[in-house]
Amino acid sequence: MKVLFIGDIHGRTGWKTLVNNALLNFVDKIVFLGDYVDSYSESPVRQLYNLKEIVAFKRKKGKDKVTLLLGNHDYAYIHNFYAISGFQPEMANDFKKVFEENKDLFSIAWGHFGLNGKYTLATHAGLTLSFYENWLNKEKEEGDFVRKILNNENIHIHEALNVLKDKKDLMWKVGSMRGGTGTPGVLWADNQELLKDPYPYINQIYGHTAQYSPTINFVDEYILACIDSHDNSPIASLIIDL
Repeated sequence: MKVLFIGDIHGRTGWKTLVNNALLNFVDKIVFLGDYVDSYSESPVRQLYNLKEIVAFKRKKGKDKVTLLLGNHDYAYIHNFYAISGFQPEMANDFKKVFEENKDLFSIAWGHFGLNGKYTLATHAGLTLSFYENWLNKEKEEGDFVRKILNNENIHIHEALNVLKDKKDLMWKVGSMRGGTGTPGVLWADNQELLKDPYPYINQIYGHTAQYSPTINFVDEYILACIDSHDNSPIASLIIDL
């Protein structure tokens, strides 16, 4: 399956060219990696309109063709986390309304088993092994909750993450590289934190950490692909045949 992964949007409209080219080249799936809002270069009104256009694109193409993942900036408006860089209080109600009215369109994770049997996980910031293991910590309330899900062998990692989408105390985990003190979660892990402590034996595609161009690192025979760009640069993207 040929998949186009699109990095952090942050109000920019370049995604339209990316998806049009992808559809012309018979891409099977398009996955947006989140952070649709909070821009230092686009006006608030334009960001809102752009978010609505992305929602309309998803509704037109359907869930089988397009996946919209949530980023930490999007999650901040949904769950009222105001202490985040670039947060726009004057747009908080408008952004939150769009996300809430289209809640069914947004996910935390996407996963796929390729023909070679390898599993690919896409999230906004990546899944560290420490974060996964902390789910199973018996002393934590969220550990008990998640363990019940993960003990079901028919549920894969991305499905478990999507079940937990609204469990904000679990999702909003910030590591030391981003100013927090906890184990970095799939909305907040910095690329360096992920490279030091990746969940093993899976491919991972993620954004969140701005790069000058998409970077692909290898752990054994598995890839860690960071697809994000600086706010004043073109939107990062990568087509991968899974």
